[in-house]
Amino acid sequence: MIDAERLERLERQVQRVTDYQEISNLHGRYNHLVLGHHWEPILAMFAQHTPGVTAEVAESGVFHGTEGVRRVFVDMLGKLYNYPGMLALHELTTPVIEVARDGRTAKGMWFTWGANTNNHPQRGLIPIWQSLRYNHTFVKEDGAWKFLNFRAHLIIRSSFDKGWVQEPYITGSTIKGQDEVAAPRSDAPTTFHDPYDPARHYEGLPLPPEPY
Repeated sequence: MIDAERLERLERQVQRVTDYQEISNLHGRYNHLVLGHHWEPILAMFAQHTPGVTAEVAESGVFHGTEGVRRVFVDMLGKLYNYPGMLALHELTTPVIEVARDGRTAKGMWFTWGANTNNHPQRGLIPIWQSLRYNHTFVKEDGAWKFLNFRAHLIIRSSFDKGWVQEPYITGSTIKGQDEVAAPRSDAPTTFHDPYDPARHYEGLPLPPEPY
Protein backbone atom coordinates (compact mmCIF):
# COMPACT_ATOMS: atom_id res chain seq x y z
CA MET A 1 0.00 0.00 0.00
CA ILE A 2 1.06 3.58 -0.68
CA ASP A 3 1.46 5.53 2.56
CA ALA A 4 -0.35 8.84 2.99
CA GLU A 5 2.81 10.97 2.81
CA ARG A 6 3.95 9.40 -0.46
CA LEU A 7 0.46 9.73 -1.92
CA GLU A 8 0.34 13.39 -1.01
CA ARG A 9 3.75 13.95 -2.61
CA LEU A 10 2.63 12.21 -5.81
CA GLU A 11 -0.54 14.32 -5.93
CA ARG A 12 1.52 17.51 -5.63
CA GLN A 13 3.82 16.35 -8.42
CA VAL A 14 0.89 15.53 -10.71
CA GLN A 15 -0.64 18.94 -9.98
CA ARG A 16 2.61 20.72 -10.83
CA VAL A 17 2.87 18.85 -14.13
CA THR A 18 -0.76 19.74 -14.87
CA ASP A 19 -0.11 23.40 -14.03
CA TYR A 20 2.93 23.42 -16.33
CA GLN A 21 0.89 22.02 -19.21
CA GLU A 22 -2.00 24.42 -18.69
CA ILE A 23 0.31 27.45 -18.59
CA SER A 24 2.09 26.22 -21.71
CA ASN A 25 -1.26 25.80 -23.49
CA LEU A 26 -2.37 29.28 -22.42
CA HIS A 27 0.64 30.86 -24.05
CA GLY A 28 0.42 28.62 -27.11
CA ARG A 29 -3.18 29.69 -27.66
CA TYR A 30 -2.12 33.32 -27.35
CA ASN A 31 0.40 32.91 -30.16
CA HIS A 32 -2.16 31.21 -32.40
CA LEU A 33 -4.58 34.10 -31.80
CA VAL A 34 -1.93 36.67 -32.71
CA LEU A 35 -1.19 34.91 -36.01
CA GLY A 36 -4.90 34.96 -36.89
CA HIS A 37 -5.38 38.62 -35.85
CA HIS A 38 -7.89 37.60 -33.16
CA TRP A 39 -7.21 40.34 -30.62
CA GLU A 40 -10.44 40.43 -28.62
CA PRO A 41 -10.19 36.81 -27.31
CA ILE A 42 -6.76 37.61 -25.86
CA LEU A 43 -8.39 39.90 -23.29
CA ALA A 44 -10.06 36.94 -21.55
CA MET A 45 -6.66 35.27 -21.11
CA PHE A 46 -5.78 37.87 -18.47
CA ALA A 47 -6.85 37.78 -14.83
CA GLN A 48 -10.23 39.45 -14.38
CA HIS A 49 -10.51 39.61 -10.57
CA THR A 50 -6.90 39.71 -9.34
CA PRO A 51 -5.28 43.11 -8.67
CA GLY A 52 -2.02 44.02 -10.36
CA VAL A 53 -2.67 43.10 -14.00
CA THR A 54 -0.13 44.68 -16.37
CA ALA A 55 0.82 44.36 -20.03
CA GLU A 56 4.05 45.55 -21.62
CA VAL A 57 5.05 44.77 -25.21
CA ALA A 58 8.58 45.79 -26.24
CA GLU A 59 8.86 49.60 -26.04
CA SER A 60 5.12 50.18 -25.55
CA GLY A 61 5.29 51.19 -21.89
CA VAL A 62 3.34 49.51 -19.10
CA PHE A 63 -0.47 49.34 -19.22
CA HIS A 64 -2.44 48.67 -16.04
CA GLY A 65 -5.56 46.62 -15.46
CA THR A 66 -7.97 44.95 -17.86
CA GLU A 67 -8.67 48.30 -19.51
CA GLY A 68 -4.95 48.72 -20.13
CA VAL A 69 -4.77 45.24 -21.64
CA ARG A 70 -7.46 46.29 -24.12
CA ARG A 71 -5.51 49.41 -25.05
CA VAL A 72 -2.40 47.32 -25.81
CA PHE A 73 -3.89 44.42 -27.73
CA VAL A 74 -6.97 45.93 -29.39
CA ASP A 75 -6.31 49.66 -29.66
CA MET A 76 -2.55 49.45 -30.29
CA LEU A 77 -1.52 46.09 -31.77
CA GLY A 78 -4.87 45.37 -33.37
CA LYS A 79 -4.72 48.62 -35.33
CA LEU A 80 -0.98 48.62 -36.00
CA TYR A 81 -1.02 45.10 -37.46
CA ASN A 82 -4.06 45.52 -39.66
CA TYR A 83 -2.94 45.67 -43.28
CA PRO A 84 -2.98 43.29 -46.27
CA GLY A 85 -0.11 40.80 -46.12
CA MET A 86 0.45 41.16 -42.39
CA LEU A 87 2.19 38.15 -40.80
CA ALA A 88 2.98 37.61 -37.11
CA LEU A 89 4.33 34.08 -36.82
CA HIS A 90 5.80 33.78 -33.30
CA GLU A 91 7.09 30.31 -32.44
CA LEU A 92 7.66 29.53 -28.75
CA THR A 93 10.93 27.91 -27.69
CA THR A 94 13.04 27.18 -24.59
CA PRO A 95 10.31 27.34 -21.93
CA VAL A 96 11.14 27.82 -18.26
CA ILE A 97 7.99 27.61 -16.12
CA GLU A 98 8.20 27.70 -12.34
CA VAL A 99 5.04 27.21 -10.29
CA ALA A 100 4.98 28.56 -6.74
CA ARG A 101 4.80 26.01 -3.94
CA ASP A 102 1.25 27.07 -3.06
CA GLY A 103 0.15 26.52 -6.69
CA ARG A 104 -1.51 29.93 -6.93
CA THR A 105 1.06 31.84 -8.99
CA ALA A 106 3.76 30.99 -11.52
CA LYS A 107 6.51 32.61 -13.56
CA GLY A 108 7.39 31.72 -17.13
CA MET A 109 9.91 32.69 -19.76
CA TRP A 110 10.13 31.77 -23.45
CA PHE A 111 12.01 32.86 -26.54
CA THR A 112 9.98 33.48 -29.64
CA TRP A 113 11.42 33.43 -33.15
CA GLY A 114 9.22 35.16 -35.69
CA ALA A 115 8.90 35.37 -39.46
CA ASN A 116 6.98 38.63 -39.59
CA THR A 117 6.22 41.61 -41.80
CA ASN A 118 6.74 45.31 -41.35
CA ASN A 119 4.72 47.97 -43.15
CA HIS A 120 7.73 50.20 -43.80
CA PRO A 121 6.91 53.89 -44.49
CA GLN A 122 9.34 54.10 -47.44
CA ARG A 123 9.77 50.48 -48.60
CA GLY A 124 6.21 49.23 -48.16
CA LEU A 125 5.55 45.66 -47.02
CA ILE A 126 8.84 43.93 -46.17
CA PRO A 127 9.68 40.57 -44.53
CA ILE A 128 11.43 40.80 -41.18
CA TRP A 129 12.90 38.62 -38.48
CA GLN A 130 11.66 39.30 -34.98
CA SER A 131 12.73 37.69 -31.73
CA LEU A 132 11.25 38.38 -28.31
CA ARG A 133 11.74 37.10 -24.80
CA TYR A 134 8.43 36.55 -23.05
CA ASN A 135 8.74 37.13 -19.31
CA HIS A 136 5.42 36.63 -17.53
CA THR A 137 3.77 36.13 -14.17
CA PHE A 138 0.64 33.98 -14.02
CA VAL A 139 -2.14 33.58 -11.48
CA LYS A 140 -4.66 30.77 -11.04
CA GLU A 141 -8.09 32.36 -11.02
CA ASP A 142 -11.25 30.28 -10.52
CA GLY A 143 -9.19 27.16 -11.25
CA ALA A 144 -7.74 28.44 -14.55
CA TRP A 145 -4.32 29.96 -15.25
CA LYS A 146 -4.33 33.56 -16.49
CA PHE A 147 -1.73 36.17 -17.41
CA LEU A 148 -1.10 38.56 -14.51
CA ASN A 149 1.99 40.43 -15.73
CA PHE A 150 2.61 40.09 -19.48
CA ARG A 151 6.02 41.28 -20.67
CA ALA A 152 7.50 40.84 -24.15
CA HIS A 153 11.10 42.09 -24.36
CA LEU A 154 12.40 42.78 -27.87
CA ILE A 155 15.69 41.15 -28.90
CA ILE A 156 15.78 41.89 -32.65
CA ARG A 157 13.44 43.35 -35.25
CA SER A 158 15.55 42.97 -38.38
CA SER A 159 14.92 43.21 -42.10
CA PHE A 160 15.10 39.84 -43.86
CA ASP A 161 17.82 40.88 -46.31
CA LYS A 162 20.17 42.78 -43.96
CA GLY A 163 19.78 40.61 -40.86
CA TRP A 164 20.42 41.39 -37.22
CA VAL A 165 24.09 42.36 -37.52
CA GLN A 166 23.60 45.09 -40.10
CA GLU A 167 20.13 46.11 -38.96
CA PRO A 168 19.13 44.62 -35.57
CA TYR A 169 16.41 47.20 -35.05
CA ILE A 170 14.56 48.69 -38.01
CA THR A 171 14.39 52.46 -37.57
CA GLY A 172 10.85 53.71 -37.08
CA SER A 173 9.43 50.26 -36.35
CA THR A 174 8.30 50.88 -32.76
CA ILE A 175 5.34 48.97 -31.42
CA LYS A 176 3.49 52.29 -31.17
CA GLY A 177 3.47 52.68 -34.95
CA GLN A 178 4.65 55.52 -37.17
CA ASP A 179 2.42 58.07 -35.45
CA GLU A 180 3.42 57.65 -31.81
CA VAL A 181 1.45 60.71 -30.71
CA ALA A 182 -1.80 59.03 -31.77
CA ALA A 183 -0.93 55.71 -30.10
CA PRO A 184 -2.59 54.76 -26.79
CA ARG A 185 -0.72 56.25 -23.87
CA SER A 186 0.81 53.88 -21.35
CA ASP A 187 0.31 54.17 -17.60
CA ALA A 188 4.02 53.89 -16.84
CA PRO A 189 7.34 53.85 -18.74
CA THR A 190 8.77 50.66 -20.23
CA THR A 191 10.53 48.69 -17.49
CA PHE A 192 13.04 46.82 -19.66
CA HIS A 193 14.07 47.38 -23.27
CA ASP A 194 17.50 46.15 -24.33
CA PRO A 195 17.58 44.92 -27.95
CA TYR A 196 20.60 43.14 -29.38
CA ASP A 197 23.49 45.44 -30.28
CA PRO A 198 26.29 44.01 -32.48
CA ALA A 199 28.71 46.62 -31.13
CA ARG A 200 28.79 45.17 -27.60
CA HIS A 201 28.69 41.92 -25.67
CA TYR A 202 24.99 41.08 -25.45
CA GLU A 203 24.09 39.69 -22.02
CA GLY A 204 20.57 38.57 -22.92
CA LEU A 205 18.96 39.75 -19.70
CA PRO A 206 16.66 39.19 -17.89
CA LEU A 207 17.42 35.65 -16.77
CA PRO A 208 14.82 32.86 -16.43
CA PRO A 209 12.91 32.56 -13.15
CA GLU A 210 14.30 30.44 -10.34
CA PRO A 211 12.14 27.91 -8.46
CA TYR A 212 10.06 29.71 -5.84
